[in-house]
Amino acid sequence: MLKQLFKKVLRCILYAVVILGIFYYVSFKIQSTERVNTKGQYTIQLSNNNEKQDKKVYKDNTSLDDKNYVKANYNKYMEIYNNNKDTLILANRDNPLPTDYKPSLRHICNGRLEASNELYSSLVQMLADAKLQGYTYWISSAYRSAEKQQKLVDEDVYTCMANGMSYNDALEEVYKETMPAGCSEHQTGLALDILCSGNSVMDASQKDEPGNKWLRKNCYKYGFILRYPEDKSGITGINFEPWHFRYVGKEAAKFIMKSGITLEEFHMALEQNV
Repeated sequence: MLKQLFKKVLRCILYAVVILGIFYYVSFKIQSTERVNTKGQYTIQLSNNNEKQDKKVYKDNTSLDDKNYVKANYNKYMEIYNNNKDTLILANRDNPLPTDYKPSLRHICNGRLEASNELYSSLVQMLADAKLQGYTYWISSAYRSAEKQQKLVDEDVYTCMANGMSYNDALEEVYKETMPAGCSEHQTGLALDILCSGNSVMDASQKDEPGNKWLRKNCYKYGFILRYPEDKSGITGINFEPWHFRYVGKEAAKFIMKSGITLEEFHMALEQNV
């Protein structure tokens, strides 16, 4: 009798093992199918994302659809550029000046500084008209040689390092305001640092000076642009500098300032040829 009971128990255990085996097999297949479907959905999603990424994107991270203005005015960009190639030269960290670049210079500020011949008459007229409005200025910097530019960089880096920064961090911080030799607009002779009389501090406080407001509003009439606007540092790579004005010629200045773009964006538009 015990032998028969043992056989029944053994048979029950065997049935239970078979049933459990079938249960786990079915569960495994279901989960596997779900994983395959999930992977397939992820692959489709990733593919869709890639399709979105394949869409033409500009250097300032805006898409082609956002550039209808450029497409509609491309011929105007080209016309302005062809008429003002010399004064529209771009100098920044990504676009160093040619090694043989030599601007045509003349003395300004009673011989204290030098600047490009191209801007002289326009600068004289702009300062004269500003004076009629009661505004006078101090031009703190104009043309700089490559040697002088590098000296300024080295001095600023040394100051940052003296305050505890590493060399690389100091260099990156300095480059937010001072370009390396060969990459500075001041080497073109077309850039001027113009401070309002009564405020010789070269910082954002210039923005609130009535004389600076007049310059920013009217400079394009004389061929100048505010080179590093407040909301464009992500494009120019330079912090806001309300004192830094760049001569590009009257036609180009009016177009750039009225369009609300920077010199970098102007050159981007030329490169797109959409």
